Amino acid sequence: MNEEEIIRKEAKEFYNYEIDNSSRNNAIDDFHELKTRLYDFYSSESKAIFLDEIENRLKTNLKEHRNKDHNGKPSPTCQIEIKAEKLLFYIKQELDTLPVIAHQRFQTNQEKERTKVFVSYSHLDDEFLKDVKRHFKPFLGQIDFWDDSKILPGQKWKEEVRNAISETKVAILLVSTDFLGSDFIATDELPPLLEAAEKEGAVILTVILKPCLFEEFSDLNQFQAMNPPSRPVSKMDSNEREELFVNLVRQTKRILSE
Repeated sequence: MNEEEIIRKEAKEFYNYEIDNSSRNNAIDDFHELKTRLYDFYSSESKAIFLDEIENRLKTNLKEHRNKDHNGKPSPTCQIEIKAEKLLFYIKQELDTLPVIAHQRFQTNQEKERTKVFVSYSHLDDEFLKDVKRHFKPFLGQIDFWDDSKILPGQKWKEEVRNAISETKVAILLVSTDFLGSDFIATDELPPLLEAAEKEGAVILTVILKPCLFEEFSDLNQFQAMNPPSRPVSKMDSNEREELFVNLVRQTKRILSE
């Protein structure tokens, strides 16, 4: 087993013994037990993976409980649901302080191989693209990284973009007001990328570059953002930026290896 598999296995065991079979009445007591367990993990990435697995277990069991006892609907008076929802809230607050763990939303279509990393961005944000590319550069022998600078003079650029999107496994969206206002991105890039995420197992990773009304775009904000809109890259110091882009590369490599 690799490191992530070991952490997730231990998280499942912890959930079964300490959360699912807990005799504690209050969610905060379960959360304190969980926080104590997290002391065993020394990196923030390991803690994030452990909490991510606990969150997945909680959500799955909550859904099963609702299907079995409440016809699939939430019950605001059910103590089991109240406790689970509170614990999910506490876990979310903790996860917000840790690196994002990216996931596929749907099962990959194995008939269509996708291997490319595609970056969608506004040319007005080119300085940020350069920073992203700097972090991917040591891994270009392993990663098929694509942005529109790959289009050579004389090539049909729209066709090249469509071809790249058709092979995309990870789509990195560098979001700003200029990105959200780009007609080409809105009509030629986002629709096929979002469809690939819904139907073909592609993964959307969003980086918020500058303050913008990202929350107003429901087709985008349903996907994971590597940083919250309240903390765009433009507000980060150099170390925080480096950590964000390192995690972006880490999660991209993780998705490509699955």
